[in-house]
Amino acid sequence: MKLSASYWLRQAGIGFAFILVIALLGHLNYNQWRLLPGMTGADWYFLISWLCFPFAKWVVLEDKREVKAPTIRRKKKQRAAEQTASVYEKMNRPQREPRLEAAPKAHLKWYWRGLVDLVLTFFGPLILGGFLTYSLRHN
Repeated sequence: MKLSASYWLRQAGIGFAFILVIALLGHLNYNQWRLLPGMTGADWYFLISWLCFPFAKWVVLEDKREVKAPTIRRKKKQRAAEQTASVYEKMNRPQREPRLEAAPKAHLKWYWRGLVDLVLTFFGPLILGGFLTYSLRHN
């Protein structure tokens, strides 16, 4: 999926709703049920989180690029019996299982998307920073 303006605005709205609820809960005086004024360090972090939210959600859920981790290949020692084995003996050997491959990304249910949104509310800047660092090092 391409990053479009409509996707960006929709995800920014979703992120704003989550961050607004958390910020209001953080400023609520629970004894008097009134909101406390002022900006705190957490408010600035959530403002940065809100700016990173749409792109971090795209990275986690919508990015369809193939990302391959480095694999370690070890040389297999050849035994003399394997080199001199007949075709029939080689056919009767158990076959190795194919290499495991990652499953393609699938659409998530609404409750999993809500949980992802909640996690991205707190970790959006970290995920975005990790993605940018990985992209710069591996391109």
